[in-house]
Amino acid sequence: MHLNNLFHVRKNIVSDDFCNDIIKTGESKIFENARVESNNNMARSSKISWINDIKYSSPLSQFIQSANIESDWNFSLKEFEELQYTIYNKGDHYNWHHDCHHKPYKNGMIRKLSFTLCLNNEFEGGDFNIWDGDPRQKEQILKENSEKTNTKTIKLKKGEMLVFPSHLWHKVDKVTKGTRKVLVGWVVGNQWK
Repeated sequence: MHLNNLFHVRKNIVSDDFCNDIIKTGESKIFENARVESNNNMARSSKISWINDIKYSSPLSQFIQSANIESDWNFSLKEFEELQYTIYNKGDHYNWHHDCHHKPYKNGMIRKLSFTLCLNNEFEGGDFNIWDGDPRQKEQILKENSEKTNTKTIKLKKGEMLVFPSHLWHKVDKVTKGTRKVLVGWVVGNQWK
């Protein structure tokens, strides 16, 4: 699938109070160490808690829907998955990955759009990177066609939201100072036909 737009970012889509309320709710939950499907513990280092509250997903859905249209993705979307509150302390990161699972959920739904809402500014590093390809094959692609190795780096600030197709490869660089706090989520829809 070729995309003209790899991602959509909008600044100040929510208030400081909205961000602070998510932080309060996320930190009131039980934290767990973030994991990956491959069980490669070196690939990801962060803490997460889960939030299932429409008061957060409902205001974000309008922006996600407009990003879907404005970016010419026009994916058929159904509903939000449970939201993930994630904290990255100094040294934490998440290596290259995509957000799609190997099989659809039992209800036939698949992840179509992913998003990250930045909740604070008290950190350095932790840049978000996105690439339209498979970075595990980057050296081979470099030899074949350097145009395909274009990685976009996004420095998110408090109140900024990034939306992108879930199948795209992305990563979070190591946090070098402070703690990066984000709300991460996925919007699912019917399988591709």
